Amino acid sequence: MHSQSKTVHEIMIRIINKVSSLMAEPRDFGIDELLHNSEIHMVDMIGRNPGINVTEIAQKLGITKGAIPKIIRKLIQKGLIYRYQSKDNKRIGQFELTAKGQIAFQQHIEFHRNFDNIIIQTFDSVSEEKLHFLNEIMSEVEQHIDKIRQSK
Repeated sequence: MHSQSKTVHEIMIRIINKVSSLMAEPRDFGIDELLHNSEIHMVDMIGRNPGINVTEIAQKLGITKGAIPKIIRKLIQKGLIYRYQSKDNKRIGQFELTAKGQIAFQQHIEFHRNFDNIIIQTFDSVSEEKLHFLNEIMSEVEQHIDKIRQSK
């Protein structure tokens, strides 16, 4: 392995670890209460899809339906979402954000806008040719990771 390749690999691993750590830390999204990553992303999903049900959440997030009720209960207890029965099928619960949930949702959007803009500005300072090269390398790395995930 070339020493520069090893250095780039180490930087990539450090970035992955730092982002994972950052996203794992509970954060206040303007409601004076800390929300875990799973909670704010459920708020985000419901905010983007008012009236969504458990099955649709599972499909969109790529998780099992069994993982959802615990998070939903916490969000209802925290006053971020509310549940109501579907008009078409009384057995299906649908979810929407409360006013407090809307605040957290908007703050989460703003958090990502700021976070993403910092990275995009860095990329914008690089030539198109270098960005194209970086895109090819990152896509290839992603494909290797996908193969490893599929072979589990």
